[in-house]
Amino acid sequence: MRNLTNIAIRLLTVLVVFSFTGGFAIAQQKFSFAESNPVASNQHQMAFSYGKQEMAKLLGANLITADANLSPSKQVTDIDTFILQKVNGIISWTLDQGAATAVYQRANKAGIPVVTENSPGQYVNTVFVQEQNVTRKAQEDAARLIASIYPGAKILVVGGPPVPYILYVTHNMEKAAEKAGLKVLARQDNLTDQADGAHVIVQDLMTKYPDVNAIWCFNDRSAMGASAVVRTKGKKVYNLAKPVKGDIIITGMNGTQEALEAVKAGVLTATYGGDSEIVGAAEVELLYRVASGKMAMKDMPSVVVCPYRRWDGKTVDKAVYPLQRKIKIGMLDTFLKYSTDPATIDDFLAFVKSL
Repeated sequence: MRNLTNIAIRLLTVLVVFSFTGGFAIAQQKFSFAESNPVASNQHQMAFSYGKQEMAKLLGANLITADANLSPSKQVTDIDTFILQKVNGIISWTLDQGAATAVYQRANKAGIPVVTENSPGQYVNTVFVQEQNVTRKAQEDAARLIASIYPGAKILVVGGPPVPYILYVTHNMEKAAEKAGLKVLARQDNLTDQADGAHVIVQDLMTKYPDVNAIWCFNDRSAMGASAVVRTKGKKVYNLAKPVKGDIIITGMNGTQEALEAVKAGVLTATYGGDSEIVGAAEVELLYRVASGKMAMKDMPSVVVCPYRRWDGKTVDKAVYPLQRKIKIGMLDTFLKYSTDPATIDDFLAFVKSL
């Protein structure tokens, strides 16, 4: 009798819910997306991840993250795991296109779209390209800036790990410097991707070349290391808001919070960024549109272009710290309106083929 009473109560509850909702509600499907982070300790990558996480929350989706820690083999293993988990989309910054092509193909065969950051390649459905990383624009701007302050300037170039886009931007800077009439005294690559590695490199180079006018760095961490060396030697960093002839120009790239703070403090001349947190948010939003049926996988744009920004002493007060940016639905549309021209990456692809 007690069992029959319990069953009756449950049925009554269901009927009450039915009457108030107008029928049995169908649970909304929750999508899962996955991110292969090339090196999670990097502030630039933190910005991408922040944007992805915030957009996933807004859309009621799950975001799975794995840190490749600059290991192409681990990146492939992580993405294979994502495929086995049957995620609805994968986002990656490709460390080694040769190693990644096969796993991207496996994802496509499983019906999983692949979105990458600054790393076009086979079986990539959409690549989001930031102009400072995959075009010549930011490096040409840096060369013009240096030449406008110190015509014929003597400069140092600090590159990084042998990742295609890093090789590309470093090559661009050397060419842009030559075109602007600058003299590259030396180029050395910071393979650690950290400020300490750049500190050692710049310390040695400034001992050899004490009359340097400018130091270009492939990322903000390296620029911070260079800035520390310059100040240790009793010199000052050039500030566009308070220009002093003789101060040394130091530029970084990625627009990280530490770089923006350094520009505000006058210990970094400029950083070139591309709103990475908004890019990350837009990537998740694109995958959500595909997963939810609002866009067919075949209609995904092959390229989405994201404009670069130069933050210096005159403009930095307008900058927003990446991890404090308010993420909103619709950020994808800003980039779609800016450019989806595949020709944007032609120069980059030609460079990669030459490697």
